[in-house]
Amino acid sequence: MYAESRGLDFEGMGMALAYGRSIRQARQAAWSWQDRAEALEAELATARAELDAHDAGRRAQLRSLRVALDACAPLDPILKRTGRTYDGGDAERVWEATYGDAYDAVARERGIAPTRRPMTPSERAEAAEAEVLAEPITARRFLGILHQRFFWRGEEHRTLAGAKRARERAAREARAALT
Repeated sequence: MYAESRGLDFEGMGMALAYGRSIRQARQAAWSWQDRAEALEAELATARAELDAHDAGRRAQLRSLRVALDACAPLDPILKRTGRTYDGGDAERVWEATYGDAYDAVARERGIAPTRRPMTPSERAEAAEAEVLAEPITARRFLGILHQRFFWRGEEHRTLAGAKRARERAAREARAALT
């Protein structure tokens, strides 16, 4: 029927060259995107550093204005301290308390997170305890349904009660660290 050719397989060679070219082009495109992603990551890191620097500068300006206000009008009722402190340790003043309500009203409208409010030491301790208690405990089964282990913060516990006890102990320690 057909004669067996003993020559070169030009069709196969052409396909191999085409596949090779396609692979090189795909590799080049992947490297190009990887380079672009790395450049964007570096740009993002720079932007975050600039934001942190601006934030530190604004905080320093506010701190100096607070000191100046205290020196100018120490008995003014609007400059009184509320008894709550910010995360950085600065005391909240009466005039600053209105900021949180205004921010939260806009945050609710726009669907963003509410502001982090200043707290008293006891409120901060309660918040730290609640944050630890909110961490999830995960369950994993192995060897069918015979064995189940519970994990919290990467620690393995044999029972759910043991994992809950560890979480409660950590919550008490978080609370005690802030009181």
